[in-house]
Amino acid sequence: METSFAWLRDKRVILVMFVAVAMLLLLYFKGASYGLEFTGGTRIPITLEKPVSKATMDEIVNTIKLRVSKFGLSQVVVRSVGDQQVYVELPASSDQAYIQQVKDILSSEGKFEAIIDGVTAITGENIVSGSIRDMTSANGSHIRWGVGFVVNQEGAKKFANAAYGKANYPVYLFLDKAEESVIIMRDIYLENITTSLSDVKEQLSVVASYGNNVVIFIDPHEDLDAQVSAVLLQNKSKVIVSEEENELILRLNSSGIKVIKKPISEMAPEVIDMGIEGITINQWSAIGLLSAPTLSPSLTTGQASQQFSIEGNAKGNTYQERQEHALAEVKRIKSILSGGALPVAIELGSIIYVPPSLGNEFLNYSILGMVVAGVIVLLFIAFRYRHPEHIFPLIFVATTQMIILISFMAVFGTLDLSTIAGLFGTLGTSVDYQIVITDEILGRSAGGRDEAKRRLDKAKYIISRDVGVLTVVMLPLMFSNIVEIIGFATATLLGSLIGLAITTLVYNAVIEKSYKE
Repeated sequence: METSFAWLRDKRVILVMFVAVAMLLLLYFKGASYGLEFTGGTRIPITLEKPVSKATMDEIVNTIKLRVSKFGLSQVVVRSVGDQQVYVELPASSDQAYIQQVKDILSSEGKFEAIIDGVTAITGENIVSGSIRDMTSANGSHIRWGVGFVVNQEGAKKFANAAYGKANYPVYLFLDKAEESVIIMRDIYLENITTSLSDVKEQLSVVASYGNNVVIFIDPHEDLDAQVSAVLLQNKSKVIVSEEENELILRLNSSGIKVIKKPISEMAPEVIDMGIEGITINQWSAIGLLSAPTLSPSLTTGQASQQFSIEGNAKGNTYQERQEHALAEVKRIKSILSGGALPVAIELGSIIYVPPSLGNEFLNYSILGMVVAGVIVLLFIAFRYRHPEHIFPLIFVATTQMIILISFMAVFGTLDLSTIAGLFGTLGTSVDYQIVITDEILGRSAGGRDEAKRRLDKAKYIISRDVGVLTVVMLPLMFSNIVEIIGFATATLLGSLIGLAITTLVYNAVIEKSYKE
């Protein structure tokens, strides 16, 4: 082998250099996308109840994006991970109240229903896009929040038919109505109600039955086993219970039934005494009941109306608290109704918090680690081969491969901890592949260029076999729902394929330019 760097002028090598420079320029002008681990912030993972197709996942992501944008959350990042998870990431400046509002928005499926006497009058599909508006009003210290909207003609006809002859009936307005659930109640939740408790309990059962739910009242003095048995006997798939029922929740979880925990404030219904008309459950957040306005006689004649509203009383001890509650409630409902319903049920995972300072440390340590790893590899190569004609092609291939891979992952993906781990792995395997080739070429006894090419083909076969095995191993991980390793698998597999392509181009040029016939 001649001591020559003529291979650097080969068009194949120039192509590799051009691609590397182009990727660096793309990275410079578009900027890198860093994961939460490096920028700091809050991540809310969402798990779908079942794997979905790419089209459905795109619909879910777009729906969530629309919801958060309607809520005024312009800095929220929404991205899908695999076929069953979505990441929602908030900037580091988000406070706890802001994060809780986002959680409330995300936890809703967005299914709106208006029910009259057990009949569904209108649904969210009937709401005209762009017609949702704020109707909050104040009278002295009393504040009433409201969201108005227009329904299409189909919805207006359905409502007119359902309301016909039902003057003074309540219209139960549900958002994500509880279904197929056991609702565990205690008498203490009704302690502020002055009307007949037996009538209230009967009405609660009626309202809950619209979602095929069952309401059971549990005696606090009753044995815990008896309480659990009472729930299981209802043969329902879910249980709605106060978050303060710790022992009961533990026992229910161990029984395999899905437990939905609610604050006591949501478990307690708002009851209105209508006089001779009886009582109405006006609001019951635990099952998704927003409000229950009564039908005026003018709406029960069969005439179709397209104007509707959802209203409720603002809560809070002070006027400012009531103002804030009204504003938050209106924004929440408007964003959900505007965003539409999600095609599958979702479940929020544990929130991940990363302080900005810690994220910056992660990034600095990652960069330092890559530099140290590169220096160690360089020293190893220099010690092993000691001649520039052997060392430089190896370093060239590894360097251009890493430049292209890092730029690609930073621009078209996200640089997070799992991706950085994949980059470390790729650096190691890349150098390993070049050592295999270099050792094969150096091991030739004679034969000039033809013998060198034969040995190169042998080395490429070994490398291609390794890349093939790696592909078989990594592909399932790339499309798995194990979010933490998808970045690692993608970087490792993509790096190996890029490395194989660059190795083939560069070493063919090296042999043709450096070996005699």
